[in-house]
Amino acid sequence: MAGLALWTNVIPPNSQRVDKGRSQDHSTCMYIETVAAKKNLSIEELTGTLKRMDEKLDVITAFAQQNDGQRQAPTTGLASTPGDSQFAAFSPLNFGSTGVVQNAPTPFLDTGRVLEELSLSQRHSTAPQHLLTWPCSTLQMSEPDLQYLMELEINRSSLSRSTAPPRCLEPPPSESWLSRLFLSQVSLLTQSYFQHFHPSCLILNESLFYSQILSKAVQTNFAPDYSSCTVLVVCSLGSIVAHYSGHEEWSSGNEEDVGLGFFNLASNMFRDLERCNWESVQCLLLMGLFYSAKLRVYDAWQANHKACCTVSILVPLQRTLETQHCQLFWIAYLQESQILAEFDFPASGLGKLASSMPLPVVPGVGADPSHAKYQFFFLALISMRKLLNRILFHLYSRDRTEDPANGEPAHADKPAAFLSVSPSVMFELDRQLEEWRTCLPQGLEFPAYSEAQLAEVPELAQTGRSTDERLRGHLMARYFAAKSIIHRPYIYKTLHHGATASLSDADAAGARTAVGSALMSVVASGILHEPLVLLLHPINSCRRYVAIVAPWSSTDQF
Repeated sequence: MAGLALWTNVIPPNSQRVDKGRSQDHSTCMYIETVAAKKNLSIEELTGTLKRMDEKLDVITAFAQQNDGQRQAPTTGLASTPGDSQFAAFSPLNFGSTGVVQNAPTPFLDTGRVLEELSLSQRHSTAPQHLLTWPCSTLQMSEPDLQYLMELEINRSSLSRSTAPPRCLEPPPSESWLSRLFLSQVSLLTQSYFQHFHPSCLILNESLFYSQILSKAVQTNFAPDYSSCTVLVVCSLGSIVAHYSGHEEWSSGNEEDVGLGFFNLASNMFRDLERCNWESVQCLLLMGLFYSAKLRVYDAWQANHKACCTVSILVPLQRTLETQHCQLFWIAYLQESQILAEFDFPASGLGKLASSMPLPVVPGVGADPSHAKYQFFFLALISMRKLLNRILFHLYSRDRTEDPANGEPAHADKPAAFLSVSPSVMFELDRQLEEWRTCLPQGLEFPAYSEAQLAEVPELAQTGRSTDERLRGHLMARYFAAKSIIHRPYIYKTLHHGATASLSDADAAGARTAVGSALMSVVASGILHEPLVLLLHPINSCRRYVAIVAPWSSTDQF
């Protein structure tokens, strides 16, 4: 487990609790000097490691510029403080621009470049619909045409506002159906939530939920407050799990309505409760999880965007951040990033706080093994998101690219952009991806990608997976997706190299890696084993296959 510390730049407290008299949920996040465990690095060493990774990319960039004999114009407005030297932000897409080469290394930490890496605020072109602009596509689509997905999502009919109960709770006409809930039924639904959704998204503290939140909601007979609202959303998510686990009585008529009665009661309650506080953030993130399970993209973005904006207000106002606040910050950041990776919705800007935000504490010695694994999984997701943002920034940033012919913006979908990507940069990003994989703790590790894995794709079988298999599978899906994104320029070159241009063995191998990794990402997501609504980030899982077939669905070149 110690190896994962390479990707975390915060050293955990010596103990899981700062004060034995206070619960874990109310401990504070702070930078504490501790004796590092075997293979763990100090804060300075961790920061140095991340800095060296960025500087290595800068060295590769300068080397590529010198070899190509190209000169790069300095960009302005990127320095973090007035009066600082303003260096051109690195991107292999800028190789064709003119001007003076900036050989000075890109500043590390608290710079515009790093902030934009973390925030994912710039537009990029990895979402599947942007592949339709490739020359091999039979569809000729303009930039406005590419917004068809956004238009479809925002114009979808709203979810039903019905608060009808599940079949097993249908009450007499004058009685509230919540009053007919047995404790055993509440226990089934809450346990279903914590067994399935909780391990991969630690929005709630499980022990505090049962000892404080649930107990208060039951004692007050679900009076309108944050406790009742939270329990109702948890029950809505638990209903989905219970329904697909054989408890079909938790449907109120059809699959689309599973959990909807609980959820709409919670939504009605939340409209009167919502404030700029952490309780509201918690409820919004849970609601975003429900919308995601229902594949309601726009609704999920709205809930998560509102949570991110609220967090952006709360964080600067806190003198000290409690552990749970740090947890909610990173969950909101990850949830928003997943949607922005697929759709061109506006970003909240929450990521601009990420470089100064403590990571969730690493579980200490003696921590519950299951909770420790969930926390390490969460830390691995954060580090993967930072790496993915780095990949997007260096290979696919669309706002920074200029057409050297006329100085106008050039999209990364265009030939000049894809063909200008340096193989050295792709190699370094792939090396960092493999380093992330090798640092995963025991129980979450998996082998590197190989073409032999394609022959081992399992048959479609809705058999379900254990919690450990689901967590490991999602990390594998993220890994394969990142590898496919890194190697995607090889697909473009393979499809568009022309009759007179030669295609090297390295180019062909890179294209095979991109396609094979994309396929393995879909397989690892669990889509062959579980209903789509039970997957982590099902929106991304159902969209990922489009990225595999779109480029060559209308061509026989590949």
